[in-house]
Amino acid sequence: MDLPSSANFAEAFAVIVAVVFGMVQLRQLNAPRRREAAFALMHSIQSPQMLRGILIIDRLQGAPAKAGIDVLPENDQVDGTALLATWESLGILVLHHEIRLQMVDDFYSGTLQQSWRKLQRYIEELREATARPTWEWLQWLAERMQERESDAPPCPGLRSESQMDATSLSLSGRS
Repeated sequence: MDLPSSANFAEAFAVIVAVVFGMVQLRQLNAPRRREAAFALMHSIQSPQMLRGILIIDRLQGAPAKAGIDVLPENDQVDGTALLATWESLGILVLHHEIRLQMVDDFYSGTLQQSWRKLQRYIEELREATARPTWEWLQWLAERMQERESDAPPCPGLRSESQMDATSLSLSGRS
């Protein structure tokens, strides 16, 4: 190889190394952000109001109509609405890739899906009564969770190690 070709090769190699190094640095910069998001998610559901909201929804019989929710004590309605607002916010954050769907799924899948199942009728009637979209990001997020769980059990502890490794690799972009 002559000198100009060697120089071009070295220059191209240096650019490739620089790009790879930059990508690695970006991943390392994002790790603390993901960790902070995980802690924020974990703490968001641990407030007394959120826990009361979960208990209220858990105690609902079947899927009550709007009239059945409207007769609940006002404090119960406020706590339930706060929980729905959390699910709504998480849906928006997942859509904009601020939080990974897998993280929300790991923390809240069962509770979030139960909220949607029990309150779907109420939410649909609320949408009709107000003639505007309401809790649409909660619905979107619950549907994404359902799609994920159609492929694998909802609890990672129930998956085989090879399923978890395959899921981790596909979510990280590696194969």
